[in-house]
Order: sequence, then structure tokens, then C-alpha cells
Amino acid sequence: MGDAHVLRYGQKVRLATRSAYVEDAGAPASELGIGFYEKNGRHGILSCVPPLGSKLQQLFTEDEFLVLHPSDQRSVGEQVQYGEHLVLVNQHGMVWNNKTGGITGYVGPRPRGVPGEMFVCFTKVPAGVGVAKSSKKDKTDKLDKLTSSASTSVLSTSGSLSISDNPETEAGVVCFGDSNVAITVVESNRHSQMFNKRLSNFKKPTSHIAGGYICCDGKGTELRFTILPAKPKIEQISMLNKLITPYNYGQKIALPLGLLESTAKRTNKATNYGEKKAVESSDIQQAEIFFQLTNGTEAVLPGALLQQKMMAHAKPPGPTEDETESVFELPLKNGPGVLVVRLTGVAPRKFLRKLAKNRKQPSAPKIKAGMAIFYRVSDLLRLVPVPIFALFYALLTHHLWGALNTMEDSLRRELVVLVLVMLPAFYVSVKVDHPFSALFQPPVFEPEVDDTDYSSPTASGTLKLIVAEYRFVPDADNVNRSVIRPGSVQAPKSTNESTIAHSVTTLESTGSVPKRFILAEKGDEAKALERYNETTEWRRDEGVDSLLEEPSPHFKIIKENYPHYYHKRGKNGEPVYYEKPGKINLKALKNAGLTLDDLMHNYLMITEFLWQVIEQDDNRKGISVLDVDGIGISDFAGEAVEYVRKAASVSGKHYPERCAYIFVINVPSWFSMIWNTVKGMVDDVTREKVIIVRGKKKIFEALSERIPVENIPVEYGGTSDGKSPEEDLLFNLMAYVNNDEDASASNPIEEILKKKPIKH
Repeated sequence: MGDAHVLRYGQKVRLATRSAYVEDAGAPASELGIGFYEKNGRHGILSCVPPLGSKLQQLFTEDEFLVLHPSDQRSVGEQVQYGEHLVLVNQHGMVWNNKTGGITGYVGPRPRGVPGEMFVCFTKVPAGVGVAKSSKKDKTDKLDKLTSSASTSVLSTSGSLSISDNPETEAGVVCFGDSNVAITVVESNRHSQMFNKRLSNFKKPTSHIAGGYICCDGKGTELRFTILPAKPKIEQISMLNKLITPYNYGQKIALPLGLLESTAKRTNKATNYGEKKAVESSDIQQAEIFFQLTNGTEAVLPGALLQQKMMAHAKPPGPTEDETESVFELPLKNGPGVLVVRLTGVAPRKFLRKLAKNRKQPSAPKIKAGMAIFYRVSDLLRLVPVPIFALFYALLTHHLWGALNTMEDSLRRELVVLVLVMLPAFYVSVKVDHPFSALFQPPVFEPEVDDTDYSSPTASGTLKLIVAEYRFVPDADNVNRSVIRPGSVQAPKSTNESTIAHSVTTLESTGSVPKRFILAEKGDEAKALERYNETTEWRRDEGVDSLLEEPSPHFKIIKENYPHYYHKRGKNGEPVYYEKPGKINLKALKNAGLTLDDLMHNYLMITEFLWQVIEQDDNRKGISVLDVDGIGISDFAGEAVEYVRKAASVSGKHYPERCAYIFVINVPSWFSMIWNTVKGMVDDVTREKVIIVRGKKKIFEALSERIPVENIPVEYGGTSDGKSPEEDLLFNLMAYVNNDEDASASNPIEEILKKKPIKH
């Protein structure tokens, strides 16, 4: 749980809930905070649950509550715990009070220190526990009301609520984003204890208030809240020598030309000297925009990000096009949530010219002399037809084989044998299309082409910055964020409803790039961020986050004709994946109408199943066992190799640092020759992960070094027989999403995903 999401004394909160009397409130529960009805009626001003209805909505004011301890036993800044006594003071200095005229139980805002002032506590109710709904009671029940306390809660000697005796509550720190929270009245400052109940939602049939009132005597339906931070206003925005105070959300700001020029200047210095440290601190500050909010938090728009966003505004829109707009989020440095920022218009011509002039085109990478010769030989050998090479090799073999008989030096004999073995292997490597073909070709360098028309924008430009809104972002580790509608109990979702948690990126939830991406880029955080952003965009474009809840109609036929499965774990807890590319029946798959895209969809689905369900640790790696028995050289051409390439490309690019070991087993002899040829050109980290073995005994020995014998399938010498629990769960999930007759009524992975929302 992020520290910024912890609720502390002295902070303000909004309390969001759903009315028991409105089926569709017209907005998500997270947007509907309780407040008060401004009309002073028979019971005075009363607290209520929105919406009030179209005719009365203008009389509703949402409350923001300052969280304090009733007797100041807790200092400002201390963490708020579930069960602790609280007094909630709204923006007008009023507190909840139940003495609103007669014995009614209605709650309304009143001054502090008067009879009826309510001290409350937050009570966390576990997910799945339904809300209480009162029924009509006869007069004999009123005696029980006078002696009962709130929800079986008792006061401890320390002055805080003891909830240990209540099995339907949870303890711990209160955090922004916590949902399914009840508010219990622990002291109502009246002689009667009948008002010491959990807050509930009630209205009479004749009431004009659509959402109903808030009560504390148990009548109506118990309320469950989501605790949200107050919506802060922007106190000031500072950029260069310009200060804007106050600022209203949605207001357009013209960016000073000096700010844009300093951004270009910063880029020039960073390019010339090759590192960020060479940029003077004054230039960095000039290129940044600072936002200060009324709740003490702040956000910064870095110059590098501003420049990146402005480049998208180089060209003015066409006659039929809308104005260019960029939308992005800035995380708050010392508080929960983000600022949603928009850029509209066209960047100034002067800035664009300077930026284009300062931008240094990267030069083509230098190739060492030895590698240049290697690439040249590869190119020449690739041009030799197979019949010509076969004839040449036959003559060479005949000549050298005869010379072997006259050679006395054992070293020379070994060199000749090595040439005879390696030459055809090298020829096959450069001639046949395979996943390692790129290693035999020089890197392709394509210089960037700037086709921007710098004469098209106006001299001053029309670029404007807009802060659209403050948006609360829940902490990814805080589960069960949905607000339960009063009067209902959580029931299993139907097969048509989505049960997968909302996708939350690691950057959004923690403010940092996942460690895996940084390791993959050898510690270069800038490259890691760029790669991570590409992955995030790819996941959204391809709909990867929803793959586990979408139907996969080809799942069974792919399983029947392409052996691949998950089977238990390695000695260090790594999930193990087995695949048999040599046994794939492409003909049967084609006859069934399947395409390469269908195979890729299945690959992405099972990969997501691995990292979202089987293994949820973001830093965990897996073991792959590639059984290539039955594969031939001809299999390295056509659609089979295209599928392997695509799958390998996706895995390497978007699932970095996920591989612990790759066992390539049952390899033919020619495969070993190819690997011996190319492994010297593979980086050390990757080379150490690949283990190539053949023969049953050696395969078992290699696997048993990393996988417990009881987890190795019988066909590879282990003692594990039958389908694994991982495969059982996968088949149950596919039956559920495909609406099979034997499918379960509820999603089999729903509870698993509640523990960890989809994150990458």
C-alpha cells in the first residue's frame, strides 16, 4: 500500500456511496459523495445521499470532511485506524448531529459542541458480507433500541472502538480507495443509545428527495462507503517567470515562447554532451511547469515530456480535421491521484525550427572489422546455389578426407574435421530462414526523416495548456474497490458480466517503471520507460487485458493439434511450460479454418494466464521446455517459422526478464551444429539460459537439476502423471468464457484476480 494512499488525521475525505432508492444514479459510485440538502425544513438542514432529483439537485452540496480525533488524542499526520473514534467536520465547520427535532434518527450538519454531536468510526466490512436492511418493528422492539449499541460494537477503555468481537469487520489502517466501509456511531452525546447504529439510508414514500436521507437509528438500509480524497483545487501554476493564481480547471493557458525556447535549448545541450547532467539547473527549471494544489500536494510537468508532447502539434489540422489534442496524466508527488492535462493547438514555428536545428541525427552504428568480414562472407555464401555448394563440399571432403591419412599432427586433424562439420552448418545457417537469421546480417540503419512543414504554423502558434481535472487513482494493492449497492448481497456474476479486475499499470500505481524493464535495458531508465510505454500502448491497442474474459472458440482444436501445456513448478517456484513444435499439425489447423492470427491469439491468452493467474509475482521468471522431436529443416520455412518469430518477438519485447531457463530437448544432430555456430554471437545472459540436450537420460538429468522429480512429467523421466492443476484451471476458465455446457456458474479465476488486479 503506497504511503500517499494512507488516510491521516488532518486530511479531508469524501464519502461515496449508492442510494438504496435509485437504481441508476447516472454516475459511478466513486463520483457520488454524500452531502446535505440546503432547504431548512421541519428537521432543519439534513444530510442526504445523492442524487436528489432533477428539481432539487441544485439544493444539494457535497461534503468534504476534515478527519479529527474528538479529544485530540491523535496528532495531525498520524494514521487513521479502523475502529478509532473520529469527528468529521465539513467545509463549513459543521459536524454530524442526530438531534434534528424530536426522536427521528435523521442526521444533519450542526455546530460542534452541542447535544447530539456524533462521534463515529470507520468499520471495514469484508467483501461478500451483505448489508443490513431493517423491517417494520412493533412497539415492543423500541425497548431493545434503547439498550442496544451500534452493530454489536463495544467501547474499549482506551476510547477506541473494539471490533475484535465482531467477525464481520476488519482491522488495520484506513486508506483512500477503501470500499465496503460502514460508518458506526460510537457516541451520540444523548441519554439514549438508540442512535448508536451504523449510518443507513432511509426515506418515506412521500419524500421528494430521490436518494433519501442519512439516519443513525438503524432504519432503512445500511450504507457502505468508498473513502476518497477531497478534490483539491489548483492554488497556483508557475512556469518561467509567469505565475497563475488562482487557476480554475478547464482554463486555457498560453505557454510563454521563452518556456518553449528553453525546452529546445535543453534538448540541444543534452544532445551535444550526451547526458542529462550536462544541462544547467537553471535551464531545467525554466523548462518545467509546476502545479501547487490546495491540499499541499504538487505536480511537475518536465521539460522533456512537454517537448515530446509538443512535437505532436507541429502541423496545423486540415480543413476537415479537428484541432490536435494531447491528453496525459501527471502524478502528484506527495499525495494520491493525478492531474489530467491537455495540450491543444499548434506549436510556434520559431520553436519548431530551433528544435529541428538542434536535433542531432544519430549516426549509423560502427561495425568492427572482424564482424564486417563475417557479414561479407555470409552475404557471398548466401548467393551460392545449393547444387553448387553440394558439389564444392563433396570435392572438398574428398580432398581433405584423403589428406587426413597422411596427417600426423592431431591438432591439424581436428581442425580439418571441424571444417568439414562446421562448413555445412554455417551454410545452412545463412541460407535457411530461421529465428536466428538476423545474426548473419549487418544491422539496418534508417536515419529519421523530418517531413514537418515548419512554414505552416503561425509565427506565434496557438498552443494552449489545460488542466482538465484532478483524478483519484486507487492503489493497485488495495483489493475490492467496488462499492456494494445497499440492499443487495454480492452474488456471482453471470456469464455475460466481466469479472476481471480493471487493468492498472505499474507506472500508474507506483509511479515507477517495473524493475523487469530496467533490467532488460541494462539499467538505462530512459530506455526502460520508452519500452514500457510501448508495451502499455500495445496492450491497450491489442486488448490484452481482456483476453482472459473473452471467448476463445479455437482453444480445444489448437490444444488437440499443438501440444503445449503448463505443468507444476521448478525448484525455485518457477512455473514450467512444455511445448512440442515438432508435433504441430498445421494441416488440421488450416482445415479447421484457423489462421496465424488465431494461433497468436491463443499464445497471448495462455501467456496472460501464466502471468496473471498461475504466477502473480511481477519479478518471477518461468522455465520453458521445448521438445523439438520430429522437427526438420523444412519446418524452418513458411508459416511455422513465422509463428515462432511473432511469438518470440512479442515475448521478448513485451514480457522482458520473464525467462529463467529454456530447455531445448530431443534435438536432431543438425540443430546442435547450428546452435554451436550462432551461440558465440548471442549475449552471455541469453546463452546461459539456453540448455540443449538429447537422449532420455541426459534430458532427465538436465530437467531434474531445475525441476523436482515429482513435478517432471512421466514422459521425461519424472513421476508426475496426468493433467496438472494449472491445466485443469485453464480448461475450466475456457469452458466458462466459451459458455460450454459443463462450465461452472462462476468465473474460476475471479477470486485469484481480486488479489492482484492486472498489472504489467
